[in-house]
Amino acid sequence: MKFSMKTAGLPALALAATSLVTPVASAFDFSVSGFIRQEMAYKLNDNENPNTQGGNKYNGRGYVAKGDLLEVMAPGSKGQIITGRRDLSKNNDWNVFATKSEIDVSFNITNNLSGFAKFRGYYQPDVFKAVDKSGFVDGDPGTDLFGVPNHGGEATYLSISGDDYMLDMPSLYLDYAKGPLWVRIGQQQIAWGEALFFRVADMANGLDFRRHMFFDFGPEEYADERMSAPGIRASYQLDQNWELEVFAQMFQPSVLPTNTSPYNLIQSGFNMNQGYEAGFDKVDDQINAGVRVQGQNLGEDGNWGVQFFAVTRHNPDPIFSLEAGGVPNPAFGPGFETQPFIYEPGGKAGTASPDEWFYNSGIAGVDGLDVVNGLIDDYAWIKGFADSLGLVADANGEYLTSINGGGHNTLGGAIPDGINGIAFLELFWGNGLAGGGSTTEDAIAALDAINGGTGLSGIMRVSYASENIFGFGVNHIFYADEDSFLDQLVVRFETSYTPNKKFTNNLRRQYIEEDELLASLVLEKYQRFSNTFPATFLIVEYMYRKESDLLGRHLSGLGGSTFKRPGGGEQDRGWHGLVLAFQQPFPGLKWRLDGSILYDMEGGFMIQPAVRYKPNGEWSVEAFANFIDGGNDTSLGPFDWSDDFTMRITYQF
Repeated sequence: MKFSMKTAGLPALALAATSLVTPVASAFDFSVSGFIRQEMAYKLNDNENPNTQGGNKYNGRGYVAKGDLLEVMAPGSKGQIITGRRDLSKNNDWNVFATKSEIDVSFNITNNLSGFAKFRGYYQPDVFKAVDKSGFVDGDPGTDLFGVPNHGGEATYLSISGDDYMLDMPSLYLDYAKGPLWVRIGQQQIAWGEALFFRVADMANGLDFRRHMFFDFGPEEYADERMSAPGIRASYQLDQNWELEVFAQMFQPSVLPTNTSPYNLIQSGFNMNQGYEAGFDKVDDQINAGVRVQGQNLGEDGNWGVQFFAVTRHNPDPIFSLEAGGVPNPAFGPGFETQPFIYEPGGKAGTASPDEWFYNSGIAGVDGLDVVNGLIDDYAWIKGFADSLGLVADANGEYLTSINGGGHNTLGGAIPDGINGIAFLELFWGNGLAGGGSTTEDAIAALDAINGGTGLSGIMRVSYASENIFGFGVNHIFYADEDSFLDQLVVRFETSYTPNKKFTNNLRRQYIEEDELLASLVLEKYQRFSNTFPATFLIVEYMYRKESDLLGRHLSGLGGSTFKRPGGGEQDRGWHGLVLAFQQPFPGLKWRLDGSILYDMEGGFMIQPAVRYKPNGEWSVEAFANFIDGGNDTSLGPFDWSDDFTMRITYQF
């Protein structure tokens, strides 16, 4: 619908002020459009997210001591149950069951000045079977799917949220255009780059993963996930071929799924809100900026395009490290509060055994053994504990070198094969022997009584590092015989270089710092296979990442498991990925088939077949499935559990 308001009755002063900016338009007009949609993602298997209490692999299991170190200190401990986890297993039916609405308001003020506002609402009723976390030491209440402590408890400047809903304005800006100059000021997204799934030039904004991660309808790319922030963006057309574009925008972090949401990526029990708030407070007044020069219709045939860009920013993706928990524990004496460990009572959260420690580390993409070595390096209390065992570092600076094998520290010869990671960690649950060693419940009761809890959690520090990114891109349109595969084939290449990029380093205080290189090659075209069907859109993409996987995790942490450390060469090979996608409209355009495949060349994949039905201008139905598979050495490993079938029913107005 469209409304119009004549300017003839406006006060003369207002007309005079407007004329200073730009010539007056004959009418102020605006239009309102939008949609309301029901989104339902039904699970296709019985697997649960292992990062949630209900999906923890070790639910209902007791842990039997097997390390030599505890056996030396408490003879007869081997074979005894010293800890475990109560069965908190859940079986959820839905990954998403939400109602979403957007309202777009476009308005023209003058011939040169216009504006746009987008209002978005999202309601996710509590259809998830979560575990009550009111008893956690960190005090986080209930299940909050959307609360983020960046802007007074909100993810962005223009949002309001509760446990099961969020309202925000992704867009609220004015556009000014006159001749070769275009300026946009206000709340906005800035999308650079052309690749599907792969972000090489698209470095201006972070992403919001609180709804359906990035498993929405493939053709929409990151439109719903890309974060917006207040800023100014301008371009100037230098001549008919060359354009200069600049932006300056307030820093806005990426938003990960909250601690008890279906797609939680961080083990439940960690107090993430404290870390996010403190991390953002350090950089909340920072400005990201970028410049890009684009050339189009270049070359003798006009089929070439190039771009050069540079971005200076704080990386919106968080870097994680552990920090002092601040919770004393009489069972371990003075100074315990100066290191990260916190014992969670009631068995609701935290890591409940050495096996679980290394299993969870593998899922997270960190080296669980190096986490222990880092704790010894970074915290005097744990260093003192290690010194009491006679632990010394080897030539590589490691106190422990294997999870369940041998080691160079032998406790004065009492352990000839050496102390390993499991043996060292067992000491933190050794008081469970007071339960008698025969049942999990008795061990948990003993740990709750002596240690104050069974599960080990902690406080996470969050940092957002500054960095500079430099890149370029080139595209070319090929022409050949009509209807051949080479005719009107578009080839795009993009690459970016980030010197001294910082990464999470196994939760150590000291980050990994490496030069990062990203590159993507994209081939796309429309190909007609039948005279009765519209042309098929085809796209093939390849991406290379030198230091990180698709989730931004450093490759040196990938590939670990309960009994295996990472480091099978992943950090030396780089990350390689492929995307294959197509769109096939049917005659009449009411029906359309879509398909996309994301392949991690370490062995993971996501396959999304889809169909879209649009009987008229108001209604549309999209149905698609996500089939996801991958191990801990792939970027899709954390989502191996999440196969689902999604249906979206939309009414547009």
